[in-house]
Amino acid sequence: MELINLVAGILLVLFGLRFLRKGFARIMGGDLLDWLQGFTRTRTRAFVGGVAGGAVMPSSTATAMLSVQMTRRGRVSWRNVLAVLLGAQLGTTVLVQLVSFDLQDFNGLFLAVGAFLFLFVESSRPRGVGQSLLAFGFMLMGMGLLSESAIAMGSDPAVEALFAALAELPLLFMLGAVLLTLVVQSATASIAVALALVSGGQISLEMLLLWVLGANIGLCLTVLMAGWGDFQGRRLGLAVLMVKLPLAMALAAVVLTLPGLPPEGWVGGLPQQAAWAHTLFNLLACLAILVAPTLERWVNALIQEPERPEKPAITRLDPLLLQNPTLAINAAMRETLRVFDALHLMGETVMQRLRQGELPPGVGMDIDVRTRDMQRVCRELTEFLDAIPDDSLSPEDQALKDTLDDFMRELPLIVRTLGEDMHDEVRRLLEHDTASVEAARPLLLEAASRFTQQMNTVARMLMRERPELGRKILDRKQETSRWLIQAKRNQPGLPYAAWEVLDGFQQLNRRLSGVVYVYCHDEPGAEALQDDNGDEPQVVVKGETGR
Repeated sequence: MELINLVAGILLVLFGLRFLRKGFARIMGGDLLDWLQGFTRTRTRAFVGGVAGGAVMPSSTATAMLSVQMTRRGRVSWRNVLAVLLGAQLGTTVLVQLVSFDLQDFNGLFLAVGAFLFLFVESSRPRGVGQSLLAFGFMLMGMGLLSESAIAMGSDPAVEALFAALAELPLLFMLGAVLLTLVVQSATASIAVALALVSGGQISLEMLLLWVLGANIGLCLTVLMAGWGDFQGRRLGLAVLMVKLPLAMALAAVVLTLPGLPPEGWVGGLPQQAAWAHTLFNLLACLAILVAPTLERWVNALIQEPERPEKPAITRLDPLLLQNPTLAINAAMRETLRVFDALHLMGETVMQRLRQGELPPGVGMDIDVRTRDMQRVCRELTEFLDAIPDDSLSPEDQALKDTLDDFMRELPLIVRTLGEDMHDEVRRLLEHDTASVEAARPLLLEAASRFTQQMNTVARMLMRERPELGRKILDRKQETSRWLIQAKRNQPGLPYAAWEVLDGFQQLNRRLSGVVYVYCHDEPGAEALQDDNGDEPQVVVKGETGR
């Protein structure tokens, strides 16, 4: 039973981390990737933004993935992305500092307040606060299970013998931390497990410090694997490994060569000492930002940029079109409409599988291919639009260019929400019992239908250059928003995965409306953005009578 509780504790900690990240995303009310990218103009700002991002999204793997995505976008200096990543990894240590304290007595308070806000408050930000408190409560529950299991197992002679053997083989113990971090994909969760096992009394300060160093090495390997599919991602992962691996090995050598480290005289108890060691290690690693140019030269020499003779290009975006801005805008418009078609097909692929009640493995691969294609199109269209001179455009063409450019900025989030995220949530939903799936299916299909209708209307508005359609789109946006809120109220027993899908459509609904406002905000009678429910923009466009 203790082994089951041990596994359950680890899973609760991992679930809490994921739930906490989504809670903070709700509080921020936007895409963290875009928010972080806004900090990347200078290395100092990138580092500060990374620390803040890591503190509000304490997931080591998630910060690594965000950093890799920024390198793939190609709009941020590699050195600045490195500063973001190292800063974010320092920021994630805040959560380790919190869980190192014994807060079990307050767990009921976290769960009660969090559940109340999450279940009974409709506004997004208070719900995000509730979700974050719930997530922290789940993590404390997991830590409690781990501690109880460690205490119960600590009296077992076999366990005592195992830890005694590991004490004689410290590098093997450190390797175990590396492997656990790779398996759970989170240095925070790995260190949280070690902090909970301290209760069993089998882990010395020396072993705990080695565990922290091993977890950080595992995090470096996680970053490397996360970015392996892209040469810039490989460079970023290699840079982090070149910074942290020698530092970790040097500190491990110091720990192993020193005589037995007494826990007395250090800050707090063993958990606090481990948390401070984790923080100080990442703080030392951040000093690599000062030598980022040298590090970049080494990494570029080791991983050279591949030749791209066969780089796919959008044939209709010929640079010669830039000599005639009107033709260039029309060409960009045509390719944007192709993106609309690709988005529709990607979303319909997932919804069709939801109708059939099964999601074959090949669907995920198909979505990955479509996602990469649209990301490539997004980059090329953005570069093409940036090259169109503004002073040669009419007011109508300038409005269209601004709208297309805004849509390209929103596209990565739309693609991720409609593709990978939607696929994962539908897959989790289909793992529930038949009754839950049948209850959720009509709502999700209706939400998908409403979003498709919005996309089609936006495409008509742009293609026919009719800003007056903006009122229809924005009115429908508010109607859809109200429908989604009412649907959630009427179906409180929906599986969590279904709620996530509905929240995704609500985000998409808001993003499309922002694009529409960019196009029609100069129309006569257009009013400023207003707040309709505390977190969503509302636009009212008047003067359409008689059309």
